[in-house]
Amino acid sequence: MKTRRFRPAFTLIELLVVIAIIAILIGLLLPAVQKVREAAARMTCANNLKQINLAAHNYDSANGNLPPGFNSGSYCGSLAYLLPYIEQDNVYKLIPQTLLTVPATGGVWWGGGWTAANNYIKTYECPSDRVSTTVPTNGTFAYFTTSGTTLTGGYFGGNYTTLGKTNYTANAGALGKSGDAWYDQYTGPYYVNSAVKIGNVADGTSNTFGYGEILGGSGGPTHDFNAAWMGAGALPTAWCLIEPPQWYSYGSKHTSVVLFGYCDGSVRYVRKGIGATGSSTSWFSTDWYNFNRAAGATDGQVYDPTALGG
Repeated sequence: MKTRRFRPAFTLIELLVVIAIIAILIGLLLPAVQKVREAAARMTCANNLKQINLAAHNYDSANGNLPPGFNSGSYCGSLAYLLPYIEQDNVYKLIPQTLLTVPATGGVWWGGGWTAANNYIKTYECPSDRVSTTVPTNGTFAYFTTSGTTLTGGYFGGNYTTLGKTNYTANAGALGKSGDAWYDQYTGPYYVNSAVKIGNVADGTSNTFGYGEILGGSGGPTHDFNAAWMGAGALPTAWCLIEPPQWYSYGSKHTSVVLFGYCDGSVRYVRKGIGATGSSTSWFSTDWYNFNRAAGATDGQVYDPTALGG
């Protein structure tokens, strides 16, 4: 005797309905996954900034002052001085000491310090951006520095894929130590050849920016520029947080906020667009003053920290 068995199966319509339901569930799940990833990236970024600012504290303890924001002789930025304090002593030893004395006498860093500069430093990169794998449209900044009331940046054109990049830079205040008495009231703790003692941050270390996030330009799929950690000196704050950011302003890939590490080691969010209307700075507005008072180390002016919040 022969028997036959029939197994029930989905009809085509039922199968299409199931596929549609799965697609809807995936569509609902993806934003949640992205939010979790961004939250984790923010946490890592905040930890990076905390480590950088604590490294500056340790540098101060060992040397009697914070590292220079920018070395006018070698064009080394402050991050180069912090390497031994973030467990990167082996990279630091590759930098000739003649490049680190202030002002340096051993030439520019892309001479004797090139080998050291071609090292990836995880602590110097925000995971939301992955700047080490981003190919910039225009090039990689070897340095940026203030001279008087002018911000100047020098960059390598082309794609320097092996050069170590960064998403962080020191806070110069409005225009660094510019020689303009009005702007200089908002000078930050880091500027050209600076040697500020942490105890001389008169506005209070919990009220003063130490380091903040940069993108090197607009935050689209590609960067206008990125920056080498070796030469990422102290960036001014006078242009506030214009959006989209430019090479001369702070900025981040985080949603709505830019992270800043304060001189006491704490890290807080500052909302994008503060002191600005889109891509234009709202010069001397209430937000402009709040932002630059947070950047100034000895201005002695009270600002509303809640107005900065993201």
